Amino acid sequence: MFDRLFKHPAAVARHTTAPLYRERVRYLEYMQDRRASRKTLIRNAAYMMRIGEALRWKLPDSFTAAQLNKLADRWRNRQAANPTRTDGEASRTAYVSTATNWLRFLGRLQASTSEQPGSEQIAAYARFMRDERNLSVLTIRTRCGRASEFLRLAAAEGYDIRQLDWRAIDLILASKGSRDGLTRASMQTYGYSIRSFIRYLEEHGQCRPGLSSSIQPPRVYQGEALPAGPSWPEVLRVLEKLGGDRPGSIRDRAIVMMFAVYGLRVAEVRRLRLDDFDWQQALVRVHRSKQSPHVAVFPLAGDVADALARYLRFVRVKSDRREVFLQLRSPYQPLGSSALWQIVNRQLRPMDLSIKHTGPHALRHACATQLLGRGLTMKEIGDFLGHCHPATTALYAKVDINGLRQVADVDLGRFL
Repeated sequence: MFDRLFKHPAAVARHTTAPLYRERVRYLEYMQDRRASRKTLIRNAAYMMRIGEALRWKLPDSFTAAQLNKLADRWRNRQAANPTRTDGEASRTAYVSTATNWLRFLGRLQASTSEQPGSEQIAAYARFMRDERNLSVLTIRTRCGRASEFLRLAAAEGYDIRQLDWRAIDLILASKGSRDGLTRASMQTYGYSIRSFIRYLEEHGQCRPGLSSSIQPPRVYQGEALPAGPSWPEVLRVLEKLGGDRPGSIRDRAIVMMFAVYGLRVAEVRRLRLDDFDWQQALVRVHRSKQSPHVAVFPLAGDVADALARYLRFVRVKSDRREVFLQLRSPYQPLGSSALWQIVNRQLRPMDLSIKHTGPHALRHACATQLLGRGLTMKEIGDFLGHCHPATTALYAKVDINGLRQVADVDLGRFL
């Protein structure tokens, strides 16, 4: 293994003769089977040597995350003989990541014990939403996350869930909104999630009766905010900037096109699979998040097809995974919602646009505005975007400045 990774004989000898040879080789072979690059294998081999030295070449039977972090801090803060050494936070992060993955692979890392207040209640709440309410996995994960955060905030303020009253809940929600700078719309969504959780606790006798009815999320008026996204020329600037030959640019260009050209939601892009593309008929199937029927079929536009084909041919690793968009490095997992959001945000944020949000949904708004400018009806735009209700699409009428000007220019003299 090491003679294939390193060219210099001294490096090969150092890694071969060091203790824990089998444990290090087993992990490197495991990484190689998962198509890790040679550069990744070399980096892991180097960090395993440092970890082994810190452990004095004796692997403990059990190791905790807290002990591992102390080990990383001691390694970073050590007195190095070389004064030019520049080990910093990035090196520490790589050290911790390698140690965590290696020790977990060897079965020597203890599973972290959760100190989440009410963890059993959260687990029961998740089962209730799955088995009795038949809610989606995303909805269950989102509501459980908000309920977990609410219980942590309550515990931090010294409140027990059985003793909570409406005043305590108001204080917790107010501190949450002020701390995170949430808008009224975000606070409304958060409040409804907490009310659903409290109602579940009520039904199972785990909090004061009638408590859920006291939670009144802030009122948000329909259509009070304009859907804001970049203009179409700004979208084209983003695509032009992603026109290079770097693997990341090739992949991100295809992702941005799916958001901007088809106005897809994050979950819809995340769920795209290789089987959803019919290259002979130039069609793509999109699994909708909200609309019924849940599958929409779109024609593959020429530029989008070219960007996707380039990504699939030159960048996407050959993998058993059927999801279209994967990580660029081992273990080549499918991109999650957060990763897709970051890809778009990295492109839009530096442009200093006059919009509040710079995630994928901004590109969805840009797509809708572009369709409106081309003369499509609200019904056609709503069907294209997968809106469940016409009122959602009607918000874009407020964005059609040219159309509003035509209404304002109508001569009302003959009606007066």
